[in-house]
Amino acid sequence: MSKELSMDTAKNSINHTLRAKEGTRARLRRQHLLYLIADYLENRGFIRSAATITTEAQLSNNVHVCDNINLEMILIDYENYYDMRYNKLPVLCKNAEAATAGNTMSRTNVAESNGKQNDGKIGKKSKWKPEENSNEVVFPLLVKQIFVDQQSNIKQPSEAALPSMHETISDLYGDNSEMQKIAESISREILEGNLNVLWDHVKGLEECKETIKEAIVYPFKYPTLFRGQWSWKGILMYGPPGTGKTMLARAAATECSCTFFNVSASSLISKWRGDSEKYVRALFDLAYARAPTIIFVDEIDWIATSADCSSEPARRFRAELLARMDGLMTTDDRNVVLLAATNVPWNLDAALLRRIDRSISVHMPNSKIILDMLKTYTSSVIDEQKLRDFVDRKLCNYSGSDIKKLCKQAWIHQVTPVIKSLEENQVLLTDVTYEITSLKYLEMAARNIYPAVGEKEISAFYDWQKNRIRA
Repeated sequence: MSKELSMDTAKNSINHTLRAKEGTRARLRRQHLLYLIADYLENRGFIRSAATITTEAQLSNNVHVCDNINLEMILIDYENYYDMRYNKLPVLCKNAEAATAGNTMSRTNVAESNGKQNDGKIGKKSKWKPEENSNEVVFPLLVKQIFVDQQSNIKQPSEAALPSMHETISDLYGDNSEMQKIAESISREILEGNLNVLWDHVKGLEECKETIKEAIVYPFKYPTLFRGQWSWKGILMYGPPGTGKTMLARAAATECSCTFFNVSASSLISKWRGDSEKYVRALFDLAYARAPTIIFVDEIDWIATSADCSSEPARRFRAELLARMDGLMTTDDRNVVLLAATNVPWNLDAALLRRIDRSISVHMPNSKIILDMLKTYTSSVIDEQKLRDFVDRKLCNYSGSDIKKLCKQAWIHQVTPVIKSLEENQVLLTDVTYEITSLKYLEMAARNIYPAVGEKEISAFYDWQKNRIRA
């Protein structure tokens, strides 16, 4: 009996100690939160508000927030955790109801008018800008921008012609908060600026450029000539990796000055039942609302493949995608085009291929195009005949992406001794020539940079194309 009492006493003591520690941690957590809020307000310039919190909460002036932590960092970590776990961003704030049922009509009208004003303010503040791409330096297929910062006078889409993204989503879905969150997630895939890609940036592929101009650019520029059945709605670009499919899509969007959705599989696939279909629905709804629009789906074989479609979620997702494409084909008064790219066209679903109006083969560059690519990075002091011989000897089956990697590696070989001289103050940075000045650096780079696609893979594209022509 005494042993049992002693054990119960020990358990109670442990539980009391644990509760006391948890209470202490809770008090410290609440106190630390006040310090974080005060520090955040002070750093943001709200000095009086920070002083008020310090006074009312009786915070000590000898306590400071650590350098490696702040309130914004905690919020970002929470958003990342929530997005990773639930595949959606958390809703942190929401609009208060304009009025309650017991309010008078005058108060209801005032509250509704204030709500509209607040919605307009929120729409202006929440207008999406691609922050992660705001300072992006676009490196198309071998342009000298890899060395020199060049500016292009490219006209971007007129923001005044379209309402803010918040207003568009509100008009589409009203009080449907779930679809609003999905649409906001999809809106992050819009690239309205900083595309900065011209046709001249893509070396070679003249037939592909002309086909895309006929299918996308001209209908967007001259819509009266391509009304009804004359417009193109679905275009597929296929070819080996690194041949310039993405750059062609960006060049088309830049030329048209339209809304450009850069959609990947991760943008549409969700682990929650029914969410993937809602993502597809929101994508096309926003595309219609923000027309003229190009929906560029890179690696479309990941979401519309003929294999592994036996599961129910895959069948439902494919059915929704194909249904939306059918609606796209029957909508003749909207400039909305689905532009897809794939490296394995033979894996695509037959129903998807039936809804594609045009198929464009983006082939590997020949020796003449590769030589033209190299000239954009190399100095004129290199003998052209030697450069041509180097291309014929070493650069067989190299794609545009492989050539860019080759030139980057050659630049590393050339600039390494220059960096040592700069460290020793023997030369000035202004004396550096930003181009490859010797063929030996290309030779050195070719020892480590190999083509990503072999002869067998390249022949598979030609075989698939021949089979489609025969069919």
